[in-house]
Amino acid sequence: MVWDATGVVLFVVWLVLPPAYVVVLGRRYVRQAQEAARDTMWAYAEVQDLLDDFETAQDSQDAAQAGMPSARTEVTQELPRVTEPPAAVGKHRLDESLLARGVAS
Repeated sequence: MVWDATGVVLFVVWLVLPPAYVVVLGRRYVRQAQEAARDTMWAYAEVQDLLDDFETAQDSQDAAQAGMPSARTEVTQELPRVTEPPAAVGKHRLDESLLARGVAS
């Protein structure tokens, strides 16, 4: 009879222990997830503040340099062409060389 009661108790513990374990682990996991989310939101807020400060600084610098011409205004000039087009398009550059004349003859 002792073994019967012990067996029933062990069976009940076997049934109750896994769900209790899952609940305990689940609560711990939820707590850690909340802390991580809180830390992430804090970091996100810090980054947003820094970006806002940077944009404000950029806007003030842009306003100070508004008089300088950019590449999209009519004030800019076209640069003169420094390179010349090739003499004969479609010919190899070695066609005029001594090597090409020696191979061709």
